[in-house]
Amino acid sequence: MSIIKKIKYVWQVFRWFVLDNLLRGEIKKVSHLFLIMFRHYFSRLPHSAIIETGNTCNFQCATCPTPHKLIHSRRPPTMMGLTEFKKIIGHIKNYVHIVYVYNSNEPLLNPDIVEMISYANSANLHTMISTNGSLFTEEKSRAILNSGLGEIRFALDGLTKQSFEAFRVGGNFEEVIGNIKRFCRLKQEMKKHRPIVTLQFILNRYNQEQIPDIKKFAKKIKADKLYIKPFILSPYAYTEEERKVLGRKFFPTKDIYDSEIVYKREEDNLLPKRVPKKCPAVKRVFTVLANGEMVMCCFDLFGDYSYGNLVENNFKKLWFSEKGKRIRHLAYKRSFPLCQKCGNIE
Repeated sequence: MSIIKKIKYVWQVFRWFVLDNLLRGEIKKVSHLFLIMFRHYFSRLPHSAIIETGNTCNFQCATCPTPHKLIHSRRPPTMMGLTEFKKIIGHIKNYVHIVYVYNSNEPLLNPDIVEMISYANSANLHTMISTNGSLFTEEKSRAILNSGLGEIRFALDGLTKQSFEAFRVGGNFEEVIGNIKRFCRLKQEMKKHRPIVTLQFILNRYNQEQIPDIKKFAKKIKADKLYIKPFILSPYAYTEEERKVLGRKFFPTKDIYDSEIVYKREEDNLLPKRVPKKCPAVKRVFTVLANGEMVMCCFDLFGDYSYGNLVENNFKKLWFSEKGKRIRHLAYKRSFPLCQKCGNIE
């Protein structure tokens, strides 16, 4: 990241997390942020949590990093209940500030998602969801806008029916883009400063010519951010042959936004341009699966590296347990088999 990009990023974070909240009189939320960040740097505590409110999705995206045929081979379809969610928030609210209310799922499939967001917001937590945008009726959009949600990321990986539906398998382009436009329009009409609206655009062969268009579209609907995301094929989710087939079909063919392309092609193989030697994320964030298991990271889809169940146990006890410290130590050095196949190489 260049110095200019870093400065812009720091300014955005300060504006969204501090300045905007102060201007709206949300002193408690700003105080909570500073307290959590102080504890993170001086007490070896995380600052963020990922809560998997379910492990199902209504799309079958071709390169999904958490394909449900893989998840459901070892974990049955599960929806986290509101009671369990509230217990988890009760256990973590004094230790994290950011809560991602999704993981391997479409969050709006959970019937309690609005209540979950509202409850986390009432604890002065900054919440975020990432969604395919297919389930946003006007009623649901208004409810989300009134929930206190901090940020919403819409996965819009194509600006034509062909480019969108080739990548977002199971999605209807007209429906999704209409839902996104309406959500942004309602946000303006309701005079809501939150949630921050991000458009996600995974760079691939079908949309590689559309970057100027997505920038114009984001500006037109008054989205707050545009995230040009790298195309990634997780080795743990797909066999070598599957990755070759998917790479041939979806990998960008033009040198557009080269900084957002994390692979180099060698014949039919996609090789990472760089492989991180360490994983600092394991010290910043943890994941809670839909069954309540607290695991080391969002790619531990089966709970193979579990601290314990967070519905039933105290967070600090699990985090600072000998087992927890050992998991973080080894994960930081990328020593686990999962770490060698991790798709998070951005």
